[in-house]
Amino acid sequence: MPALTHNGCLDRQNRFRTGLAERNIDAAVLMGCRDVYYFTGKLLPDTFPVFMLLETDGGCWVVSHTDDGSSCVDDWIPYEWHQLDTLNFDLMNQLGEVVKRKLQDTAPVRRLGVQYESVSGLLQQTIESALQPSESVPLDETLSEVQRYKHPDELEMLRWSVEVNLASYDAAQAILRAGVNELEVLAESQRGAMLKAGERVFHDGDYQCGERHGPARDRQIEQGELYILDGHTCCRGYWSDLARTFIVDSEPTDLQHSIFDHIAAVQASVPSLLMPGARGTEIWRALDEQIREHPALADTGLVHHAGHGIGIRMHEPPDLNRDREGILRVGDVVCVEPGGYTPEARLGARIENTYLITESGAENLSQYPVNIVPTGLPSGNDN
Repeated sequence: MPALTHNGCLDRQNRFRTGLAERNIDAAVLMGCRDVYYFTGKLLPDTFPVFMLLETDGGCWVVSHTDDGSSCVDDWIPYEWHQLDTLNFDLMNQLGEVVKRKLQDTAPVRRLGVQYESVSGLLQQTIESALQPSESVPLDETLSEVQRYKHPDELEMLRWSVEVNLASYDAAQAILRAGVNELEVLAESQRGAMLKAGERVFHDGDYQCGERHGPARDRQIEQGELYILDGHTCCRGYWSDLARTFIVDSEPTDLQHSIFDHIAAVQASVPSLLMPGARGTEIWRALDEQIREHPALADTGLVHHAGHGIGIRMHEPPDLNRDREGILRVGDVVCVEPGGYTPEARLGARIENTYLITESGAENLSQYPVNIVPTGLPSGNDN
């Protein structure tokens, strides 16, 4: 089973240090569980606060609720999170006291980078009192830039998350028939994903039948509806996000079939658009123009984003969006999801694949059949 590697974590730390040095930042403070995982390979539950200090020209250390740490850091220090298995009610204070003692051994810094997205006010005061920086600056953008490029061990994690997600589609297809509750479809999809992973994973998404999006409801799916299954899975900290569209317990109408085939053709054209340097706004416009070529979709086009980056967060840069720019780079992993909708088709189709941007173009990480009629049979993705 894939995992973040020791060398991969050290490479990411060094790339981050390069970014810090370019901004004349002497040390960085992180408190996001996902980001600590990114640099250490230790995936911690987000129910417990965590603290990481990484020095640009030195080492790094972590304080968390566990002493089962990572060899990728110089020191891993636990705080007291329970009394006889009863959760302590002041975890941030418990963390802060340990951080305060540890910072006494750390030299003052001139310019401190702080992850504003996740650092608490309590810890901010503790840090500034101990390190006495002349300036504290946000490093969220620097961190985001570093995390865009996916290292080989990350790609293995993403490929695995995609495989687990695809297993949910096999499971869902097997029960797609009129009268089945949307919650049953979601539950079966979750079961398929977890059995594929061999462990507990998070799986959810758009599970409203006959609608463009929305969570599963206590509602029976109806014959003749188009069911857009847009599922996202988080497996060992890495996300996948995919979509397929199926007809419920019926032969599709001519309109449903033509819209599905049209969106499938648009998705087939996506790799030709995904080159390093391509602009997300232009990709959105190209897909919008293609979607509008169908007479039933001419007035609506693409009513949502064209896609987004993905990794340790479900939505990451770069954007593929009408209203916000993103420029593709080698090493980006992006989900692209053209869709077209009209009430006359009950409701339309969306097909989403995941691509790795390479020097020569795009690699599809989510090979899976594109069929409007559910097969009800495994696709062969359970090897």
